[in-house]
Amino acid sequence: MNLMTEDPTLRRLAGANPAPNAPLSTAEMARAEATLGRITARPEATRSPATSRRRWWPRAAAAGTALAAVIAAGVLGTAPASAEAVLLEAADSAATQTVGDGEFWYVHEQVVDSGMGTDEVGPYEREVWRSRDTFLIKSEESAALAAAEHGESLLDPALVRVRDLSDAAEGGGAPGFGGNPQYTWDELDDLPTDPATLAERLTLGLPASGHGHDWDVWSQAVSLLQGSPARPELRRALWQVLAGLPDVELVGRTSDSAGRDATAIRADFADLGREELLLDPANGALLETRLSDRQGNVLLSTTVLDQGPRDTAPAAEPPLCGPGSVPARSC
Repeated sequence: MNLMTEDPTLRRLAGANPAPNAPLSTAEMARAEATLGRITARPEATRSPATSRRRWWPRAAAAGTALAAVIAAGVLGTAPASAEAVLLEAADSAATQTVGDGEFWYVHEQVVDSGMGTDEVGPYEREVWRSRDTFLIKSEESAALAAAEHGESLLDPALVRVRDLSDAAEGGGAPGFGGNPQYTWDELDDLPTDPATLAERLTLGLPASGHGHDWDVWSQAVSLLQGSPARPELRRALWQVLAGLPDVELVGRTSDSAGRDATAIRADFADLGREELLLDPANGALLETRLSDRQGNVLLSTTVLDQGPRDTAPAAEPPLCGPGSVPARSC
């Protein structure tokens, strides 16, 4: 008799007959073990006699390989074991993604900022093109502010300009990647890919934020995942750094503001509130960040609609500070 098929759940999994052809990753093993634990767990009040346990455990052991294979095949991909497992899966996936070539790194985001008073206007979009010596940005932020001030729901396209901020960095030069300090393209390429070494490097030269070491590491790693041309090995290490931080919790399956399926994890920072990351563990992409207060109100959300290399960028336009302003005037 096949003991696995006596249990309906195991029978359904066995029927899938997955056939993995590669070793399980660390994240997949964690999820396999957690899933097997949920299936094999029995309440204390209804614990079976010793004879029943002796019959159950061989069946559970025989099912372990099948369960791990099912998870590797994605059959139980909607039931991750923990935030750490999700982040490690994202790390494994990010390492297999190619970045591609292009002169510019392009990021297209959608932003909702409740502090701007633009709730009635809705989200605004922002596009950035960065090369090794060029920084161009096209943002609807000013148009969203103007619409909110005038009680309007539509944005004035005349207020949306492509601005050249190539010399806006401290000491001149194009702004870099990350938070503060920022990294040039070359410095980004030189960052280590060992998670422990990288976590230490991310805080070197970092001004004291007053929010603690974990926040400093978190914010730098998230910023690089959200908008930099980090190579696949570095993206894996950045996810691994986040997986190693304490007090990061799994929220579960959800959708981002663009309607894409995502898994949410949350970190609670005492003096800042809660920050959620919405990610796709299957491809290692960070889809959205959300900062909320203690009551769960979203204060700021940023959704990455597109990110990747580009060969071209738009030409910069003269600044425009509002209706009737002089085009050459700086905003």
